[in-house]
Amino acid sequence: MTGIKDKQSTRRAFFVNGGAVLGAGVAATAGAAVLTPAEPKQGGAEDREAIRQLHLAFMSLVEKQGYQSAAALFAEPGQPKLSGVTLHGAYRLNTSQQRDEVKLADDRLSATATFHVEVELCTPLQDDCTAAQMARLQGNVADRRWESGRFEGRYVKAQGQWKMASLRYLPS
Repeated sequence: MTGIKDKQSTRRAFFVNGGAVLGAGVAATAGAAVLTPAEPKQGGAEDREAIRQLHLAFMSLVEKQGYQSAAALFAEPGQPKLSGVTLHGAYRLNTSQQRDEVKLADDRLSATATFHVEVELCTPLQDDCTAAQMARLQGNVADRRWESGRFEGRYVKAQGQWKMASLRYLPS
């Protein structure tokens, strides 16, 4: 983000304008399975677990279309980069990928993380042909497919609370 605070460039506008739409299954599937189990509470484990919970909260809020609340999980200026015009519909565990990872900086005020998922990608129907019009009338507004990918995030801790600095989705 450039730091300009107009309606088109803010992190909140990203969500309000529909830049990320997640469907059913995010909280139920990803909440329990996508992230690794909590480590014993020692040597930064509490911070790692807080980051994992922040990521779960993000996915859950977006699934519920709570975009304003999801945007509030980002530090200013937040940088969510999901998939452009292709929207996220749902997430599920991808057990064939590597284990999720959270790395804390030595000062424990910043961190990076990788969370592996399969994502349902939804590309809105753009054509106005008869077939597309009929599909829309039946509630089909997008072409849907699943792919394996990962979230790569940067996190910052301010006033004792973790916030997302950036979150990027990358296909595997």
